[in-house]
Amino acid sequence: MFDVLSPSAIFDRTYYNASQEQSILVETGSNGIPSAVYVGPVYFEAFNNFPGSLWSFQANLANNASWGLNNTMEVCKHVMNTLKGNLIDFEIGNEVDLYPCAVRPCGYTVYDYLQEWTTYANAISENVLKGNRPNAFNGGIDLTDHVKSVSLHHYAAGNQGWVRLQETFMNHTAVVANLSIYSPANDYLKTNYPNVTFLLGETNSDYTNLLMNQVEGVFGSSLWLIDYLMYGMSLNITRFNLIQGTTFGYTGWVPVPTGNMKPYVRAPLYGQIVVADVIGHNPHVQILPIDLGPELWKFSAYGVYESTKLNKYVLINLDEWNSTTRYPRPNQSVTLKFPSGVKAAKVQRLVGAGASADSDITWGGLSWNYTHGRLAQSGRPHNEVLHISKGMAKLTISSTEAVVVTLDR
Repeated sequence: MFDVLSPSAIFDRTYYNASQEQSILVETGSNGIPSAVYVGPVYFEAFNNFPGSLWSFQANLANNASWGLNNTMEVCKHVMNTLKGNLIDFEIGNEVDLYPCAVRPCGYTVYDYLQEWTTYANAISENVLKGNRPNAFNGGIDLTDHVKSVSLHHYAAGNQGWVRLQETFMNHTAVVANLSIYSPANDYLKTNYPNVTFLLGETNSDYTNLLMNQVEGVFGSSLWLIDYLMYGMSLNITRFNLIQGTTFGYTGWVPVPTGNMKPYVRAPLYGQIVVADVIGHNPHVQILPIDLGPELWKFSAYGVYESTKLNKYVLINLDEWNSTTRYPRPNQSVTLKFPSGVKAAKVQRLVGAGASADSDITWGGLSWNYTHGRLAQSGRPHNEVLHISKGMAKLTISSTEAVVVTLDR
């Protein structure tokens, strides 16, 4: 099962046409993002391709036409009727700080935004959700009593000259610095409004998303993604909506032909799969980062607890190595402690030819590709057995590799 966010920027440019026979019509824009999207009634059937998935849906606030509110309500009604209990919430608007002098007058203020947000929230509650009113937070918007979650956007970098795979992404200290800035907002909600969840509603490696092949869509970026998600979960960020796009370098897979390329899988998909396997299906998962000190910024480690009991270790060797590197692949030896009574553990490895590799990647012996309109799995599961003696065991992890150790209880 997935948690899915409808594409943020796109749905603030999406308009419903009840008489449109085609599912979707797109006007091409810059940077791989459409300038306008028109959807017909058939479009909403696409949600059924992800049975059981939970959705947050972006409601168009940017449309400033006189018919804008009514059009957004039509879209929200279709979404609600299709998703029903699988709809988590509606997110109203996208990156509103960019509205002034673009889709609103240059004098557009926070007060103006709050008035519009409240109007749309009231309309959605009354006409779509039929009075469903979760808790809210302070700051003028809470008086409407609509808020279910707080969503911010975050990207680790852009295309600045200083961006490098090792220093910018395969760097645990950088991951900590990037995500820790959200702790005050998250702590405020936890203290004052514990039922309001905090999430990164739009996030991934960089906001440029084009012409960044040296850091996007490569094996090293999948290791960064594991570290990024694991550390974020340790901060109680409840969801990460990883933006995907057919032309975006950091996307997990491309399901349609693009240019001369057939549909294919990209390296970041493996990071997503590893984290999904780490979380599993237990609703009571806790992530604890293991402090290794600033000198080990190329290595990160986490303990994963289920119902307060240690269940897994996640170890990521972020030291950048490539097949073209002029020395043999180094490795790091670690000693793990285990609770009494645990005699063995299962070891799964995420392995690639090097940090810049974009293919020939395996997770626990398995690979994925995109064939016949779906993701297809190949290979055979390959797990190692780690024997534990007196509550201790040693494990070797190669540079540019991730390992998950699952306790055998």
